[in-house]
Amino acid sequence: MKKTGQLEIILRIKLVVLFGGLFTACQVVDAQRGSADFVNFEKFALEESMRGGGVEVADMDGDGLTDIIAMFTNPDQFAWFKNPSWEKFVISTVASGGIDSAPMDIDADGDMDIVLASDFALGRSTEGGLLNWLENPGNPTQIQEWEMHYIDEVPTSHRVKWGDINGDGELELVNLPIIGFGAEAPLYDVGLQLKAYAIPDNLNVDSWPGVILDQSLELSHGLELFDWDGNGKDDILSASFGGVHLFQLATQGQAVAKTAIAAGKQGADRPDIGSSEIDVGALNGTRFVATVEPWHGNEVVVYTAGVNSQALWNRQVIETELVDGHGLLTADLNNDGMDEIIAGGRSEPYQLYIYRFVSDSGEWNRIDLDVGGIALSGLAIEDLNGDGYTDIIGIGSATQNVVYYENSGR
Repeated sequence: MKKTGQLEIILRIKLVVLFGGLFTACQVVDAQRGSADFVNFEKFALEESMRGGGVEVADMDGDGLTDIIAMFTNPDQFAWFKNPSWEKFVISTVASGGIDSAPMDIDADGDMDIVLASDFALGRSTEGGLLNWLENPGNPTQIQEWEMHYIDEVPTSHRVKWGDINGDGELELVNLPIIGFGAEAPLYDVGLQLKAYAIPDNLNVDSWPGVILDQSLELSHGLELFDWDGNGKDDILSASFGGVHLFQLATQGQAVAKTAIAAGKQGADRPDIGSSEIDVGALNGTRFVATVEPWHGNEVVVYTAGVNSQALWNRQVIETELVDGHGLLTADLNNDGMDEIIAGGRSEPYQLYIYRFVSDSGEWNRIDLDVGGIALSGLAIEDLNGDGYTDIIGIGSATQNVVYYENSGR
């Protein structure tokens, strides 16, 4: 629950927003357009002058509050915003071309370190793709250039996440490049290396030993880790030119079992095929998979299982008007037991929408969270103020902003 002192700080911040410079913008977002009984959000712009790439959340300074982590590409900067003042502190200005990050206490010293995938360029499929872990100095509000440690180099490394994929009780790092070595536009017809790493016992090694799990995907933009079958292991979901696939370790009599869940959008020329963003949600306990389709596409799609467990899942298109879709997550925003879908696009008119399932009609209702305000490049969800309601964090590319949408719960 939120502490009284934190409430007082947040109240003071909101009162002095025009004078203190802590927030560069503050406004109420009418999330009730399209839904008369849904929660509202208050919008805070934490940054408005740097082109954003990706965004994550974690407690970076050990004060028990979840902070916001942001990657900027113009100029290159890796930084975090301290909750609740949202003052920005730099993690690194050395790394360039940051594309994704994954927080984790890697050295087990009680503070939050972070893996950074950097030196990314889609047009350079034979070089770059650095993976490093940055060591929390213990006083991250004072030291603003963290020590960087090499992990690996896989060209076009694009998505990194932590999960216990082998059931050993320890978290492994999963790395998904977007394309294979030497792949070129527009076909990108080379398989990529889906790779996993265990944290080495000796962190002074020159690099981390990794295991290649699969080399069959072509242009895979989305990655999600989720315990699909409830066996205590995190499974891997990918969104690629081939649609949605599930990877499970040591199951079905295979070291790595690959199962097709959905084909994605097909029938067009490459690169306008397949699936892009991906997440898993539930409606009163019934699972669904949500995607953006095709790659950087215009559609939001919901997949649900059919009667035949061996068949591809049923495909339902709930949106066709995204422009350059580049962010999608699921969360129960109003605590009714049913997950909403949050998705947006990074090209004009810069859309960020919420999709809510309406049980009476069986349809998904679109709610305009922010239209024109953020060219969505990255998305995160977390209850940042401890009030029991999930908030939304977005980072914008062309709009050069980091935005916190605070869920009012009413």
